[in-house]
Amino acid sequence: MSQIHEEAAQRMRRDHDAMLDLIRRIQGICNRRGAVDDCKQCHSDRRDVCQGSIEQLIHAFVEATLKHNAMESLYMEGYVPAVHRLAHNQAHMRIAEQLKSIRVVLSGDGNSVQAIHGIDEVLATLQLHFTEFDQQLENYLRAPA
Repeated sequence: MSQIHEEAAQRMRRDHDAMLDLIRRIQGICNRRGAVDDCKQCHSDRRDVCQGSIEQLIHAFVEATLKHNAMESLYMEGYVPAVHRLAHNQAHMRIAEQLKSIRVVLSGDGNSVQAIHGIDEVLATLQLHFTEFDQQLENYLRAPA
């Protein structure tokens, strides 16, 4: 594998770790998760802090995910068969739709508990994506030219 491809694979793994860390941070903000279904059940002071923190972290997560997806698309150019590129990019779109749904919930009623449930779904999708698509991308990058 060329040095450039090795660096690309390492960057992908670092991005994955950073995205998973953001998800863990989002999940960890609400300490009443499972006990409440709606943020309105919490005291307003707690709700304001929780919602603000979750909104910031979700924004950071969305930005990190979009940058990562764009980076992966660049890495695929010229190295990955068109069928894989298409499927990989469609998987990115599914993740983007899940993130959009979370942002709609937050901008609508501000229910951070529901946003965290959405993040749980994104986590499952991402883990599957890492296995089904990103591992293959790394394999394509590692293949001799």
